[in-house]
Amino acid sequence: MRRGINLPLSRIKIFRKNHSAVSETVGTVLLLGIVVIMISFSGAYIFAQKGPDDVPHTRLQEWRDSSGDTIYVKHSGGEPLYTENCEIVLNIKGEKYVYSSEDIFKNLGNESVWRLGEVLTIDAGNIWGINITNNDEIELLVVDTPSKQPIQKARLTKEYETTRPSLRIWITPRGEIIDTSGGYGDIRQIKDKDSETPNDVLYNTKDKDRPCTVYHPSLSKLNSSEYQEFDFDINPLEYGLDPEYTFSNVTLKIVYHSHDVATKQIKVKIYDADEPDGWVNLTEDLPPHTDTFKSEYYDLTNYIQNAEELTCFKVRIEGWAENIQKSVYIDYMALWIE
Repeated sequence: MRRGINLPLSRIKIFRKNHSAVSETVGTVLLLGIVVIMISFSGAYIFAQKGPDDVPHTRLQEWRDSSGDTIYVKHSGGEPLYTENCEIVLNIKGEKYVYSSEDIFKNLGNESVWRLGEVLTIDAGNIWGINITNNDEIELLVVDTPSKQPIQKARLTKEYETTRPSLRIWITPRGEIIDTSGGYGDIRQIKDKDSETPNDVLYNTKDKDRPCTVYHPSLSKLNSSEYQEFDFDINPLEYGLDPEYTFSNVTLKIVYHSHDVATKQIKVKIYDADEPDGWVNLTEDLPPHTDTFKSEYYDLTNYIQNAEELTCFKVRIEGWAENIQKSVYIDYMALWIE
């Protein structure tokens, strides 16, 4: 008969104790591994999530027309705003009204970017049929739609209207350009930042998309019926100006190229309703810029002294050439007011 192995009781206790210690160690390692894996998955999930969109850092100024139902919002600093990414929410008399991205786009003349100095004019009475009185408070919220975060909040009251936006700005024409000389004028051509460097393409091509207007002076003698006229179409209320607001400096800037010295007696005129024929000569002879586009400046402070006189501001170019057709190319025109 085969006999079994008889172990002392003390040896059995030691074996059981050691076996228990190994189990505890393995269990601890497994639990630690599970925790590490769970933390890794959690971190991967968190970092994989898309963070909030950056809200544009833009300063806006808001005010309202005390005599009507119109609200104005001006881009006064910081980053430009893309119209497709913003909307304006108004709380008027406890009711919510939304001025959509498409509305902003159309208000800016179908421009996709809301740039520094540009003013939105929101006619609440015409759009929503609201009659706003001076005692009505208006809460205005400009929203960044991708992040759904506010770009700026404002509360407009009649007291707010006493604080006017600071005014030091170039204003380019926004109205119609009329050309009766057989040349070409498009409002888009003179609104961009001016360039005073030579570029033959600008004045030797007949492409009407070039970034300047074209005026053809009359032949042999001055003909006041052949001109190029720029309507600035300024509404002072869009800039927070009462009609009595007075200016310390008003300057007209024109960047142009005059082809050659054969162009004579190019006049620059501005419209003045107080004059018998409505027009005032700023110069009898526009200096020839035959090699490149250059700037000329005209101090209009004595002609435009208050905001009301801005409302009908127009500029007209007219002149004559010696028996052969010449051209004047205007690359940029703007009015500085402060």
